[in-house]
Amino acid sequence: MKELPLAVAISVLIKDNQILLIKRLRGDYAGLLGPPGGKIKKNEHLSEAAIREILEESGIESDFKNYLGFVSEHLIENGNILQHFLLHICELEPKTANILNDSEGKLAWFNLDDLQNLKDKVIPSDFLIIEKIVKNRGKGYYNCVLEKNGDNYFLKKIK
Repeated sequence: MKELPLAVAISVLIKDNQILLIKRLRGDYAGLLGPPGGKIKKNEHLSEAAIREILEESGIESDFKNYLGFVSEHLIENGNILQHFLLHICELEPKTANILNDSEGKLAWFNLDDLQNLKDKVIPSDFLIIEKIVKNRGKGYYNCVLEKNGDNYFLKKIK
């Protein structure tokens, strides 16, 4: 059986010019910051997956607000594709800013205007997703290639 791309709902929550980011504990991009998200289950729609993922990861209840864009991301190492992510970027309206759970990684709110200072701590593609899609409302479709070299990740392409 062929390995299929992984469909992921990325949950973007912004409150008072602050964005919720998670420092990943495990898996691809462990140790780096990015918007929370996770796999879309077979029995749920994208909006349901985005709301469920943020509730599971943070304890924050939210409402689906807007579909922001789509990113087809290849993670490569030594010329081989390790993973193909289909990232659906979803804007959610948080009902509260209180983080009640952080079992998937350390969650915190970060000022959108200060993200440039954290650039080296954010997943490279997620940093550009925040800049292009979230902050500048550059809706649409993007192809992205990230290269893994040891524990480091380098953005090779996003357009």
